[in-house]
Amino acid sequence: MRASRLVAVSATAVAIVGVAACSSSDDGDSSSATKTVTVEMTNDGCKVTPDKVDAGPITFEIKNTNAAAVSEVELLQDGKILAERENIAPGMAATSFSHKLDGGTYELYCPGATNEKTTFTVTGTATKATGSVADQLNAAAAEYKQYVITQVNSLTTATQTLVDAVNAGDVAAAKDAYIKARPYYERIEPIAGSFCANGASDCSTDNAVNLDVAIDARPDALGPGDTWQGFHVIEKQLWEAGNLDGMKPVAATLLTNVKDLQRLVNEPSFTVKPADIINGAGDLLDEVSTSKLTGEEEAYSHIDFVDMQANIEGSQQAFAIVKPALNEIDPQLTTTIQQAFDRVDSLIDSFRDPNGPGGFKPFNDVTEQQKRDMAAAIIAVKDPLSQAGGKIAAAS
Repeated sequence: MRASRLVAVSATAVAIVGVAACSSSDDGDSSSATKTVTVEMTNDGCKVTPDKVDAGPITFEIKNTNAAAVSEVELLQDGKILAERENIAPGMAATSFSHKLDGGTYELYCPGATNEKTTFTVTGTATKATGSVADQLNAAAAEYKQYVITQVNSLTTATQTLVDAVNAGDVAAAKDAYIKARPYYERIEPIAGSFCANGASDCSTDNAVNLDVAIDARPDALGPGDTWQGFHVIEKQLWEAGNLDGMKPVAATLLTNVKDLQRLVNEPSFTVKPADIINGAGDLLDEVSTSKLTGEEEAYSHIDFVDMQANIEGSQQAFAIVKPALNEIDPQLTTTIQQAFDRVDSLIDSFRDPNGPGGFKPFNDVTEQQKRDMAAAIIAVKDPLSQAGGKIAAAS
């Protein structure tokens, strides 16, 4: 699960996460050139400079100098999360996200600040890109949407298997089903986290209707009054208590929420923009840095490497889908990203163990140096991915 909107980033995550991002402006008319907006996180609220720009590709450069109460920035329109960055601790290097925006009123949401929402205005209409690169990116968006649908459909099937094992009281089968279900969610978590439960239109400030919280919440990532539910309740009971007492209703609710997610991604109204793909790839690597490498995600089963590999696979798939277009835009950057992913693959392979849960060593057997090595490798991918986000937004 992504860090709760109500809880500050952990000290461990601060120690291993850092990413610098940059963006360049392209020549051309104002609607096709990338604009840069600075977001300064403070305890009073997020200061946005400038607070009005022309429509088109926009890179939001985010910096937290000393805002201990704020660790996340979301770009919202009508309650829908368009892009976000989480776990931005005071003193960390600047990070960014990019999005192509049409004219309208948007909000920068900084949970935990005294004034949590700041209005941001976009004027005019974004120029529609034409030509082979734009066509490739539009095709990539359609392909990535289908990838998300496939993963969620598989998640639903795998969750049903887990529910069946829980209802049968079969602990061994339930553990196996739990491990097999997790990757389907972890590969597409940023997209899943953008949907609201129970038909709600805005879940940016209410965990009670946030599907990511309903499906994947950790107990330490809940706000006051939130009900803990989802995968990790079952995980704790299986690995800590060693039984399935009281888990039937938990499993049933989990399946209901997963089916709700399946319904939402299969609706015609679900769309993906090219910038969403590359931003999602970066978000998945943030997941590795902020919850997997700290051991927080699978605190009871210690199968963090299973989730970590799924996050990386999801990020790699997103990159692979946009790679042909990105190679047209910036072949050197494309090569840099691919080489960095290859390094991550090499490291993750070093933790494989055919006798371990999910085919990996238990995460609690990993040394601090190994964690630092993996963190460095992840950052080496995130940096160029951040640059790619701005370029793709400008070209789409």
